[in-house]
Amino acid sequence: FLTGIVRNRIFANTFGGQSPELDAYNAAFRIPEIALDVLVAAGLTAPFVPIFTALRHDDEATANEFGRTVLTAAVLVITVAVVAIFLAAPWLATQIGAGFDAPTRELYVTLVRINCLAQILFAASICLGEVLVAHRRFLFYALAPILYTGGIIAGTLVGRASDLGIVATAWGAVVGAALHLGIRGIGILRTTFRPRPAFRFRTPAFREFIRLMLPRMVSHPIEPAIFTFFTALATTIAVGGVTTINFALDYQVVPVSLIGIAFSLAVFPTLSMAYADGDQPAFRAILGRNVATIGLLTTLAAIALFIGSGILVDVLLGGGAFGAADVTRTATIVAAFAVSVPFDALAYPLSRGLYATHDTIRQVVASFVGFGTVLAASNALVPSLGLLAIPVGYALGMAIKDVLLVSFLIPRVRSIGRSRPPAAPDPGVA
Repeated sequence: FLTGIVRNRIFANTFGGQSPELDAYNAAFRIPEIALDVLVAAGLTAPFVPIFTALRHDDEATANEFGRTVLTAAVLVITVAVVAIFLAAPWLATQIGAGFDAPTRELYVTLVRINCLAQILFAASICLGEVLVAHRRFLFYALAPILYTGGIIAGTLVGRASDLGIVATAWGAVVGAALHLGIRGIGILRTTFRPRPAFRFRTPAFREFIRLMLPRMVSHPIEPAIFTFFTALATTIAVGGVTTINFALDYQVVPVSLIGIAFSLAVFPTLSMAYADGDQPAFRAILGRNVATIGLLTTLAAIALFIGSGILVDVLLGGGAFGAADVTRTATIVAAFAVSVPFDALAYPLSRGLYATHDTIRQVVASFVGFGTVLAASNALVPSLGLLAIPVGYALGMAIKDVLLVSFLIPRVRSIGRSRPPAAPDPGVA
């Protein structure tokens, strides 16, 4: 959080609130991140920990071989994807940067291609991160984003002191991605897992992983797709609109990450084990406490963010090239995004509750309905609300998603223990 504050203040004071360069930088991250989310993160956030935990319960060596196979597949797949994005960058500039002028589009192409390098490093780091979660080694998992942001800050300072400008910021992100991977690699040394290539793709465990991963591959890119949609929409509303939305989202995501994501991640291995044991009372108790705690804390955080948005933006971003008008506009959007905080945060424990029961399909349905609501509401409200349509549409979409997740999760929880849960995949080769 603190490094994020420092990064945003340096961005605001260096580029201002209506910077085409910063708009290009923010937009350049969307498509590579979607590729990473679809092809790597989607397959890890849902099925990896339950399968790895079950395998490790019976045979540590088999679990580690499964983890190495997933790591190898992730790096190979994302490498192919980013090569395609690198080549397609000029075309992407005409689609994502529809409202950019010609120089900004050229800058967008450069920044996209630099960012492609970071995604390969992130693919490996995400895999190592899931192994750390399964081993409940959360410190090194949590340090990685801090180092990544530190790389961006360093790059921006180098760019400000030289002629490189925002291009140095992009290279700083690549350095940050390397640090992201490096710290998790250090954390892995405290486990029995050792990264190296493995190609055991025909095992039952890997087949189970693919089966559960495929629905997540469909739904996981919805979140970055929403933010890409926000980027494209903001470019048509106002100069600097992309920067305003990104600054506001950086504050909205803090309570969601610190409370919603972190709390649900911490109990995920325990939920998975309770389901494997067929222990419905334990599962319900763990999930219920998790949902109640996240709901209460994020509601309080949302109220604080709504009330304090003006002071927060003025103190943390105001000054330099970020003038009074920029502060007012950004604070208004931050306050509007605060409404979505509890809805956004609650989707994480509810989704992980489904994942722990080896169900990745129903979450897809909820995500798509929420996505459709965000798109329809935001587009409909733009003529009357301008940039405010984006946070209002987002809050509506997240609320609808939560309602569906709850309706799907209740019968899944009730069924625990009525029949034996799925057995751990056979470690043998098919």
